[in-house]
Amino acid sequence: MGYLFLALDVIIAVSIPMFVFYQYRKGRFPRAIWYMYWVGVAIGMIWEIGFYSVGPDFSDNPAYLMLTELPFPLIILPLVHTLWDGGLFLVGVWLIYLLLKPPHLTRFRWSELGIMVLWGQSSELAVELVAVGTKSWVYTEQWWNPVLFTFKGLDITLAPQLVWLVAPIIFYLLALKINWKFSKTKTCSRP
Repeated sequence: MGYLFLALDVIIAVSIPMFVFYQYRKGRFPRAIWYMYWVGVAIGMIWEIGFYSVGPDFSDNPAYLMLTELPFPLIILPLVHTLWDGGLFLVGVWLIYLLLKPPHLTRFRWSELGIMVLWGQSSELAVELVAVGTKSWVYTEQWWNPVLFTFKGLDITLAPQLVWLVAPIIFYLLALKINWKFSKTKTCSRP
């Protein structure tokens, strides 16, 4: 099960930027969405590389353990996860357009930020539950990463949830700036 999950993980991750680029080139996504995607990738890279650097390749007490042996070098996983992160942020933007009345991303709105944060929290928890459920990887208990609860005999920890509490706030503030920059010529349309 872990191999299937990891294969799908990589395939979907690589497909996300191709999908966003295709939609952008076809005129279905405005330039602001294209830039938002890459800002999301860059934000994700901060913690993906951070967690990688305290992982099993570098520590006797790693922040996470791989439960399924990878058929590729471990560095591939955080790199493809940055592609996922950009996509997850765009799903948050899509939810804003779906759930709220316009105008979207034109000024700070608590409701927009709330959607981004709730989506970040729920998507992170879902990813961690699936990773543990498929025995792909698990975060380990550390002084800075206490256990929240146990699922299928493995720990679900706090640090990834905290990351996805802070990251959507940063992304949202940057998305407002990106949309403002591009709204001079064209308002960010629905992703």
